[in-house]
Amino acid sequence: MSKKRYFERYAARWDELQHEVDPEQLEYLVGRFEIQKGDWILDVGTGTGILLPYLALSAQKEGRIFALDFSAQMLSVARSKIKTKTVSFIHSAVETIPLKDETFDRVVCFACFPHFENKQKALLEMGRVSKPGGKLFIAHLLSSQQIKEHHLRAGGDVKNDVLPSNPILEKMMIKAGFKEIKIVDQPSLYLARGEKG
Repeated sequence: MSKKRYFERYAARWDELQHEVDPEQLEYLVGRFEIQKGDWILDVGTGTGILLPYLALSAQKEGRIFALDFSAQMLSVARSKIKTKTVSFIHSAVETIPLKDETFDRVVCFACFPHFENKQKALLEMGRVSKPGGKLFIAHLLSSQQIKEHHLRAGGDVKNDVLPSNPILEKMMIKAGFKEIKIVDQPSLYLARGEKG
């Protein structure tokens, strides 16, 4: 089974499988993204759109959110839940984002970076579509070690999906045009932040 087929297979039940996600944790996490009223935000690997209501609330009606995922089934579930006109949906892989350069104030990559086939190319694309001074956030509600263990238990096509080590990720982000990189890696929180130079 390909990775895309893996996620499409579970799309309809994905939210119930993620029952341990606490709305207060999500609200806290989005609060760390430094979102301003009117920001344009790219939600990479949006999945079933779990972050979209929080992102929309933060950017307010003046902002725009673009929800991108390579799984049509995941996007279908997200579309069924989100009815605000400020959210647009894009069916695409992160390695080939079909959007213009320097479009976004914030690029958010929640609970998906380990799954990217070509992480450096994904970062280069996220850097390309970020405005100068725009910020990238790679986030999880698990530590890097917890993510490794979680995917190993899940097995199948995701069993080897891990985050790069912190020094390697920092180098990859710098290569993609980000600076002032900060990485928090602790139980129940992973957050890598970088600013487009």
